[in-house]
Amino acid sequence: MDGAPRRIDPATDRVAAHLLGCSPAEVGYCPRCQGLSRRYGPRVEVVCRACRAAEASSADGRAR
Repeated sequence: MDGAPRRIDPATDRVAAHLLGCSPAEVGYCPRCQGLSRRYGPRVEVVCRACRAAEASSADGRAR
């Protein structure tokens, strides 16, 4: 690797969009982990599902 920026294959967004149940135009990066999330559109999820699940499990641990 020479450290030059690499092109991101648009197919990645299509696959992520399919998994997230949205269009590729709605896919963006989670601000916490930089994973892909449904960042734009009518059913926005600013923080990805994995970060929300981690947050919920840590909140369950604190409640006890």
